[in-house]
Amino acid sequence: MASRSAAAARCRRRSENDLEARLRRLLLRADRLERNRLAERLLPASFRDDSATSAVAPEARLGFYWLRIAGWLGESFGLTATARGRKLFDDLCWIQYCVYCLFRAQDDLVDGECGEPLLAVEANQLTVEAARCAARWFEGASPFWEIFQDAVDRTSRALVALDDLQRKPEREAHAELGLYVDLGASLKLAAAGVAVASGREREWRERISPALDHLAVAGQVLDDLEDVEDDLAAGRINYAAWWLSRPVFGETREALAAVVAFSLATGDRLGGLVEVARRRAVAAADVLGPAICPPVHRYLGIYRCRIDGVEAAIERRRSALFAPRRPRAA
Repeated sequence: MASRSAAAARCRRRSENDLEARLRRLLLRADRLERNRLAERLLPASFRDDSATSAVAPEARLGFYWLRIAGWLGESFGLTATARGRKLFDDLCWIQYCVYCLFRAQDDLVDGECGEPLLAVEANQLTVEAARCAARWFEGASPFWEIFQDAVDRTSRALVALDDLQRKPEREAHAELGLYVDLGASLKLAAAGVAVASGREREWRERISPALDHLAVAGQVLDDLEDVEDDLAAGRINYAAWWLSRPVFGETREALAAVVAFSLATGDRLGGLVEVARRRAVAAADVLGPAICPPVHRYLGIYRCRIDGVEAAIERRRSALFAPRRPRAA
């Protein structure tokens, strides 16, 4: 039994190494973006510095999760077992990366952080590059094209709508969460391409895509918590700020910022916010189920452990803050 477990572990490590190699090869293709001045500016830190995660278990590496999920699906569906399938997966990663960079540039433009106006115009060429690459593998009648166009349209609209929403002093409860699903639509393209190319469209529609929607919301809620103070300083009331400031929401921004600062310092209301992310992560695992792609299901379990860690840190902060202090000796 022990030898069988060791062999399985070696297979998982070899599989993960293959996936890591394919993702690194993606960077070699990024020189096409040099003419657009996008590669260095928008390259995610998780690709620039792999040393920070090299000692971590493969499924625990949370950065660039949307490409890793596509790779695990490709392995589970047998797509990457052939040379042709591996080449297809490489191209799907490239498609995903181009679309990711496109929306990074558009997001900077919406936020007013883009110092080079022509950068956004040039970034639109990434859509053309992604479509050109996809046309090598998917015919015009393929369902992939409907998924592709829908994802690009939804994410483009969501970027603008979210910026408008988070600059308003009042809004409907939980209004962001639907927009977070739309934002995440463009991050599912590689996984969608794997599913379509593998003939698993039904699983994609009924299980994989809804599970990734839940995961996108969970991740964005945690990101909002991490960025809440920076976003408030920039005039944006993200979901975490809305949640933590509901007692005074609609009052002055100074009052709102003060309540958020108090909540962050004391842990007040943070537990409920983290629970929103937890429920979404649990829903993702429940919708996907363990049978379709075991590595992704394991990843979702590790993601829940990450949320548990955030919650434990909040509780430690509260305990330290409110613990009775011993009187000093006379």
